[in-house]
Amino acid sequence: MAAIRVKKSIDAPAAKLWKLVADFGDISWMPAGTTARLEGEGVGMARLIGAGDKPIREVLEARDAASKTLVYTIPQNIPFPVRDYRSTMIVREAGAGSELDWSCTFEPDGVSEAEAKQSLEGLYGVMIGWIADRVRAI
Repeated sequence: MAAIRVKKSIDAPAAKLWKLVADFGDISWMPAGTTARLEGEGVGMARLIGAGDKPIREVLEARDAASKTLVYTIPQNIPFPVRDYRSTMIVREAGAGSELDWSCTFEPDGVSEAEAKQSLEGLYGVMIGWIADRVRAI
């Protein structure tokens, strides 16, 4: 099993960042026009991102407010060359701001482990930027 981790400081209080991250159904931090459909509520719910017959299906596996930790999987239609994808987001206090620690485990699928890691690390960096922009705007 391969793994990556990306940590970024965000100029927003941890409570505010956690509120955004913990709301699994809120995709307002994604680019304008991104659509999602929700199935269920709470742990076990799924968000289906994108239109058409092959949306990305992300499933909320765990959410713990005390440790500000959220875990989700993508069991089908993974948008990058991996399988067995499991992701963890942890929000931490960092002075007056916060830190988002986003990691995942996976198996490369059709590419080398190094290529899969590079792809995911770049994607996580971009997505953390979107989250940081959104949390500062609210």
